[in-house]
Amino acid sequence: MYKKAVVFLNGTINSNFCTLNVLSNYKDLPIYCADGAYDKVVSSRQLRKNVVQIIGDGDSIRNSKTVKYTMINDQNYTDFEKIMLYLIKCSFEEVIIYGGGGKEMDHYLGNISVLIKYNNHIKCKLIDEYGYSILLGNEIVERNVKGRMISIIPMFRLKRVRSEGLKFKLDNRTLEFGSQIGIRNCATEKNVKISSEKGEGIVFISHKKYNY
Repeated sequence: MYKKAVVFLNGTINSNFCTLNVLSNYKDLPIYCADGAYDKVVSSRQLRKNVVQIIGDGDSIRNSKTVKYTMINDQNYTDFEKIMLYLIKCSFEEVIIYGGGGKEMDHYLGNISVLIKYNNHIKCKLIDEYGYSILLGNEIVERNVKGRMISIIPMFRLKRVRSEGLKFKLDNRTLEFGSQIGIRNCATEKNVKISSEKGEGIVFISHKKYNY
């Protein structure tokens, strides 16, 4: 059985958006929270009832009396990485992540580093009120995205990037952070395929559709 979970991190969380998005797409999935994220999730009755566990080191949580709490004190890992290691150990194959961005920029970049570190072990999608992002390794295919804005950010170099279904087609292009990146492109077809020969990057896809 393919195992998926929702994860809430202690970044910026729009409670109304997250509640609607989870109920529309992931309402039957278990929810795992980092320390302080539970204090934000607990205000939503619909989200709170699916929280099965909080994982962290206890440094940023106030209310956890009614949910199982797993304390991991090893400061060599962030709370996000502790959650990832726990879910991988429990044979989860995909996580949907809210609260991965916002607040301090170093936290967001740290979260991206964790995604890249464990990309070969578990599939991840970061979602906020503006869109979602996924890692690009060799190839991804995103369906039903026509009209959406799509950006490709190399981390830190992507070689021989190719695309199908984008307005500005990439044909064996090298993208490099600090030089040329593939920002603010758009999907002109229902399905979009993006691939690269070497390297890793982040693909951002907007929720909003545009008239290009």
